[in-house]
Amino acid sequence: MVVGCACLCPVQALAANWVELATTPTGLETYYDADSFERINAELIQITIKSVHSEASRQRTIEVRRQARLSVDGYGDLAYSVSSPVLDCWGKQSRSTGFVDYNSSGKEIGRLAQNSTWVPWAQRSPNTPDQELCRKLSNR
Repeated sequence: MVVGCACLCPVQALAANWVELATTPTGLETYYDADSFERINAELIQITIKSVHSEASRQRTIEVRRQARLSVDGYGDLAYSVSSPVLDCWGKQSRSTGFVDYNSSGKEIGRLAQNSTWVPWAQRSPNTPDQELCRKLSNR
């Protein structure tokens, strides 16, 4: 299913081909931009992911930011987050440099930069969006 998001991100919606990927138990809806697929080498792929927040995932994000002593200004209107992880489908791991968070008007409200280290999937719950992406895209 292809999803446009003109109401949330008018500029990005024109340039992105968002495809529904998964919904977490907290209601976080995950999409990937099918046009952003890039094969880095035989083992690695990179793709842009958009996570549309539910009330529960918004509250969880605010809680995590507070615990990390990061600003939560504007996060009451957190609508979605965008990231571009590198996936090692065969090594069953991924790495991310962080996320950019947007409000319901499509305005950036914050960033979370991360060290770009590999995270094995075994440390997280099964059927993460990364794993689902690899199932869909590893043959491309």
